[in-house]
Amino acid sequence: MLLVRSKMKITLLILFIISATTSFAQNEVDEKLALQFYQNKEYDKAAELYQRIYNEDPSPFYYDYLINCFFELHEYKKARKFVASVVRNNPNEIKYKVEEAYVYQRWGKSKIANKEYNKLIKKYDNNRNEVIELSHAFAARNLDDYAIKALKNNSFKPPLNIELAQIYYKVGNYPEMINQYLDIVLLDEKYLNLIKGKLQLIITDPTKENVSEALREELIKRTEKRNSEIVFSELLYWFSIQKKNFNLALIQAKALDNRFDEQGERVFKLANILMNNKEWSLAVEAYNYLISNGPESIYYMNSEIMILEAKFNIIISNMDYVQQDIIDLQDDYKIQLNAFGKNATTVTMMMNLAHIQAYYLDDLESAKVLLTEIQGISNVPKQRKAKAKLQLGDIKLFSGEKWSASLLYKQVEKENKQEPIGYLAKFKAAQFYYYVGEMEWAKSQLDVLRGATSKLIANNSMELYLLIQENISPDSSYDALDMYSDADLLHYQRKYSLANNKLDTILNIFPQHVITDNVYFKKARIAMDQKEYSKADSLYELTVDYAPFGPLADNALIERARLNDFIIKRSEVSLDLYQKILLDYPGSLFTIEARKRYREKKENN
Repeated sequence: MLLVRSKMKITLLILFIISATTSFAQNEVDEKLALQFYQNKEYDKAAELYQRIYNEDPSPFYYDYLINCFFELHEYKKARKFVASVVRNNPNEIKYKVEEAYVYQRWGKSKIANKEYNKLIKKYDNNRNEVIELSHAFAARNLDDYAIKALKNNSFKPPLNIELAQIYYKVGNYPEMINQYLDIVLLDEKYLNLIKGKLQLIITDPTKENVSEALREELIKRTEKRNSEIVFSELLYWFSIQKKNFNLALIQAKALDNRFDEQGERVFKLANILMNNKEWSLAVEAYNYLISNGPESIYYMNSEIMILEAKFNIIISNMDYVQQDIIDLQDDYKIQLNAFGKNATTVTMMMNLAHIQAYYLDDLESAKVLLTEIQGISNVPKQRKAKAKLQLGDIKLFSGEKWSASLLYKQVEKENKQEPIGYLAKFKAAQFYYYVGEMEWAKSQLDVLRGATSKLIANNSMELYLLIQENISPDSSYDALDMYSDADLLHYQRKYSLANNKLDTILNIFPQHVITDNVYFKKARIAMDQKEYSKADSLYELTVDYAPFGPLADNALIERARLNDFIIKRSEVSLDLYQKILLDYPGSLFTIEARKRYREKKENN
């Protein structure tokens, strides 16, 4: 008897599984077919299938398809009957009560629909969660005015500013969105980080610059009118950093520092941000502010050191300086080194001073002495000492002591195997062999470095490797390249006249050689160093004209675009050049920069 019962149970279970599997398979077929009908705009067939599917699985997903079928077929009586049944089965779902009224609107009976919308707003105005649910239901049908009305028609604490702001953003009313966000922060600062997060999504979107500008204007207005409300000053400071409006950020940082006696902490942090963003001049202003607080400030020593770093970067990154600027900076370095001593903390100062002495003041011996001294200072990290030794090698190469430079490069490479500084030393050693005409040996070293972990070293190695590989003469010699490498070294040594003579000789002896575009490009770089900007512009143009599909074409274009954009100030020319990069060289590494500048210039015009 027990065996019979067990067999019956197993049989029933198998039948149930078969039935369920068959039903599931049928539903899947119906769903796919219904979607196909819907997409083909065969709404009558789709409605029939979706009605059947919804009856078995009354989910919001299938509801939306079915009600939309009724709307497309203009079968409003069926729609009303269907939604009424859904409301009966889901009495606590506010969404469907809005849907019930919405049917009348689609039917063309707007007065009835509006009356029902207002009834719902009145009915649910005492419960916070119900009000929010109601506004979401209105917004889902693009009934945004009613969504706003529902949220405004209450006296909850805290008020529904965030929900209102989201609706205003949806409809494009950005001033009201901003007001709602700022009002809630004013009411309770615990919302500050939440609001920052919501605003950051907007102000970092390049397509929403109009919203960012509206926010900036409102923050400035509120900061001026509500001077006692610190939150707006904080938000304006935060906003200025997010938008990289560092002038405004520094103004705000100093104002907040003075107001709350922050002892320079905020300004010092901002100064570091400015340095990281290469805003050297503003960094100098920030460090000067900190230095003005006097030696008793905890930021005084660091500011004295970092201000020289900022001034140093202004000179080496900007062609717009006079010789007196260099002399003054050298004097400042010497004063600070006397004050703070030569130690692990001031090693960077020593290296920077050596740089300007060697490359700007022609005081090579003083530079070499400083860099040699660093090797004997205790507590200097190994990597920093290695970097100083490489710098010493560079200066020896600059002064013509080529083999001494090579020896230093090899020492650093040997002492720092598998370290980034070691790979850099290996690259400099390979570059040295290129300078002295040992092309095959240079190639073998560069080939290894093309897989270096540092992207910069790998890219530089690849670039030099290709320069050698692609400029072999038809007779398999390196005659033209040997002369070019001589000119390259003379350029590095700032012997501009000799470098140009060597390059002109290449053009005369090897006309139409594959290296010709490199020669024009190198002559353009020399002209830039000599501040002969019109000449450089012509040479960059000649580089592209000579080899429009050569490896240097996009490099020459971006350099020429930057020259016309920032130095010569020919806006239309630079705009055309940026556009040419985007259209003719879509795979270039410079397309991101070109697109950014092109968009900015078009907007400004």
